Amino acid sequence: MTEILFIYITLFALYFIIFAVMVASPSKKIRDKYTPKDSNLCVVVYSTGKSNTLENLLKQLKSQNYPKENYTIYAILDKCDEGSEVTLKSDLNVNVININNIEPIGKSQAYSIIAEKLYDVQNLDAYVFLDSKNYIEQDFLKNVNYYLTKYDVFNPTLIYLPQENEFDFWQNVKAIYARYINKFFMIPRTRLGLTNILNTDSFVIRKSVLNQIAVFDFRNIMSELVYTLNLAQEGMSVAVIDDLRVYDSIDKFEFRTPSLTKRLGLMFSGVAKQNQNMISREFLFSQAMPKWLMFTIGFLFPLVHTHNFPAAISYSTVLITFVLFLIAFVVGLLNMKFYPKEYFYLISYPILSIGRLASNFPLCRGIRSIFGKTTQKHSVEKMTTEVVITDGTRDISAKLELISDDGLAKVTFINPNGKKYTTKNNHLRMIDALREISTKLKDYGMTLKVCQNCKYFQTLVDGSTNMVKGTCNCNFEGRTPGDIIPALIWNTCPRFEEQNVVSLF
Repeated sequence: MTEILFIYITLFALYFIIFAVMVASPSKKIRDKYTPKDSNLCVVVYSTGKSNTLENLLKQLKSQNYPKENYTIYAILDKCDEGSEVTLKSDLNVNVININNIEPIGKSQAYSIIAEKLYDVQNLDAYVFLDSKNYIEQDFLKNVNYYLTKYDVFNPTLIYLPQENEFDFWQNVKAIYARYINKFFMIPRTRLGLTNILNTDSFVIRKSVLNQIAVFDFRNIMSELVYTLNLAQEGMSVAVIDDLRVYDSIDKFEFRTPSLTKRLGLMFSGVAKQNQNMISREFLFSQAMPKWLMFTIGFLFPLVHTHNFPAAISYSTVLITFVLFLIAFVVGLLNMKFYPKEYFYLISYPILSIGRLASNFPLCRGIRSIFGKTTQKHSVEKMTTEVVITDGTRDISAKLELISDDGLAKVTFINPNGKKYTTKNNHLRMIDALREISTKLKDYGMTLKVCQNCKYFQTLVDGSTNMVKGTCNCNFEGRTPGDIIPALIWNTCPRFEEQNVVSLF
């Protein structure tokens, strides 16, 4: 047990040593960010609830020192207060999409609406996604254009600002810790060609990359981690750019690290798959990195044990490894170039971390759930419909069960013998679940004859959760020019022609 714990800690101590070396060797400052081409950018601003910072961000975007003809601005108002739409209604420089559902549809669905709306735009190079709570500098888009020549997907560095005139003690602890994580971990990982977890509050992604990723699910930090893994499996790493910055209020600070249990679960499930490359393998391995408390126990326990009892690993080996790790850690801290007071805030972070661990303890969460009435009821909706599949020579009747599980879609195919097959993934849109079923049936030489698979079907992008609605564009004999024929899960049309499905999200 001691030997296993020591090997586990030592492997990740090497990360600290490598990162400390990277921090000690400063990167070259780039003064001239000239690029031969100004990329065409679509800047998407997402706002929900109270949007008191939305107008300010849009003003900053409109005053960028970047050619106006090379970027467009879309503002998505997801169940915002009524004043937001009124404010933007007369602004010809901003394309406003107002989504007024009973509940907010969420960032994932909102972004997919934009991407699907602009899918056929040929000269669009990249999307810049921003949360309305962010602030940016005047040269933000100019810097984005430069870094698009180096990276396909990247996050700006997040800088926290005080809500009032200055930070209080614990706000200082959070702000300094965020700077430490960025400089000691994220920037070195970028310089080494490794991937960071995508932060969906502000990120840039090439339009061509979106066609390669099958899931667009940004509900929480864990889903962002899964999305990062999907990118890594396609050979793309998420960079964090030190001199491309967005600003946010310290009140919006988040502990952006999933629990070790969830990270290990992702690691073990990912290792079992065969579609991994060096980037994704390293990313999966890094999910087992322990936090500061585990590092402390991981070194102290072998030190005490090998000092008092004989073991396969000698006491001197453990001690030397610990000293090297400690030196690397201190060197890395010194190269942060913090002020003495800031170092004090940083070493106070474990106190904040222990408080967070205590508040997230299952018993504490249960008590908060009872008193705060935060427990949500699991919502599952199902609908069964008759469909037709064909092997090219004959039509066969079957059934589809459309399932909405807490807003996520999946489909169960039921063949004439009653055997069932359910999609392995939970999808944001029902149409994507249908495509997964269609692909599976294709493996058996069968075609699912529903409108969504017909070349005459056009999706109706209206912000609805499952997005199975659409229209029929078949110019059959006798059709009135310009009329609109709604199409849902309808499969009795004799004019069905299979389309070449291109996965967007």
